Amino acid sequence: MNKNRLLETFKALVSIDSPSFGERDMCDYLKEYLVKLGFEIFEDDTGRQTGGNSGNLYAYLDGDNNMAPLLFSSHMDTVEPAKGKRAIIHDDGKITSAGDTVLGADDFAGVCAILEAVKTITESNLSHRPIELLFPAAEEHYGLGSQLFDYSRIKSKEAYVLDLTGSVGNAANKAPTILTFIVNIKAKLRMQVLLLPMVYMLF
Repeated sequence: MNKNRLLETFKALVSIDSPSFGERDMCDYLKEYLVKLGFEIFEDDTGRQTGGNSGNLYAYLDGDNNMAPLLFSSHMDTVEPAKGKRAIIHDDGKITSAGDTVLGADDFAGVCAILEAVKTITESNLSHRPIELLFPAAEEHYGLGSQLFDYSRIKSKEAYVLDLTGSVGNAANKAPTILTFIVNIKAKLRMQVLLLPMVYMLF
């Protein structure tokens, strides 16, 4: 892989405004990038259903059909503040935001890794399994985009979702998610009355 290109791609991704329900520019960037590499792409109508301006983006690249297809996924949106982001690369190699927005490493680190991998495969003409990519929208809102995707389109039985904290090389086979509950409690109030003795002072 090309480390300098990887960093430049990450910086480019970070600079694109992509809040939840506002992933249009990111989706268009990914479409253009992947079409140049020979991927077939499809965008669903998730945006219409959620009130956002982008759907989930699916991409497919044919490969050795004697091998099982493989899916990679990373989401397109970031938490707020997500507009005007800049990646600052420090002398020690550390990458941070400029301090007034999030960096967007969640999940552009994952998106960037996927793009660099498929770029390396195609430009080096490497033999590979059929590759499926899925870039959900509105993931930061409890995986809303993922919930609305039509998974009958997916051919793969094996998938890697690049969206986990921790050391590089670690993976989670199963992981919890965030569930929100609204609980209405109805109860009777029991009042305990304490009768204190009154002391009268007679003058």
